[in-house]
Amino acid sequence: MVDIERRKVATGSGPVTTFELGEGPVVGFLHGPAGLDEPTACMRDLAVDHRVVAPCLPGFGPTPGDPTLRTVHDWVVFLSELTDRLGLVGSRWVASSVSAMLALELAAVRPEAFRSLVAVAPTGLWDPDDPGVDLYSLSLTDQAVHLVADEEVRTALAALPEGLDTDGLVELGVSRYVRRRTAASLVWPLPDHGLADRLHRVAAEVVLVWGSEDRIVPPSYGERFAGLLPTATVAPPIAGAAHLVALDAPAAVAAIVRNDSG
Repeated sequence: MVDIERRKVATGSGPVTTFELGEGPVVGFLHGPAGLDEPTACMRDLAVDHRVVAPCLPGFGPTPGDPTLRTVHDWVVFLSELTDRLGLVGSRWVASSVSAMLALELAAVRPEAFRSLVAVAPTGLWDPDDPGVDLYSLSLTDQAVHLVADEEVRTALAALPEGLDTDGLVELGVSRYVRRRTAASLVWPLPDHGLADRLHRVAAEVVLVWGSEDRIVPPSYGERFAGLLPTATVAPPIAGAAHLVALDAPAAVAAIVRNDSG
């Protein structure tokens, strides 16, 4: 068990709810499209020997959405400010899916932002011959199936918790809708915003991590990213994990981060 500090960090986009836990070398942690309501199993694992700093990005849970975050450029400026406010410039980071795309975008224009980055199934590249599954064309149930393979985690993402009154159910429904809308705004109609033309500017060492069952961004994209990044390693796909690898296989992702930490 580790103590968890929940605090609000002031930014130009408003206060950002941030979870901090553990002691040791600092690692920043950016969640995927499921959002962040509390530290995940992967964060808790890392907190055994790291100081984990995990902000909830606007529109992904307890941090309210910000209508001024209209484009990827807006998000990168925001993430740059947030990195400063959290005191994480030059630290190691873990980022998942759309957040990994934003982290790579930031690293391309601000090389000192990250010491290294574990990028878990990043979006941002597009191959029409190998497009992956359009998550937002699916029903909510099918979205959950494609996001995570673990049935217990999937249930937590999609099912209605017991004991919620009418107000609670409405609040939950709105929160899930806002998360989906926010994530979709970063990848729709195409997940390619020109990142391929900027990846050569990323100075940080990048470890690329995929789940073997990812159908949203297929594991084949690992080599595409690696071919464009100056210093990148593609980890072997994690068996049985879908798109949100850190939720499906928290210990495996934590082990990769520890190995990256030297």
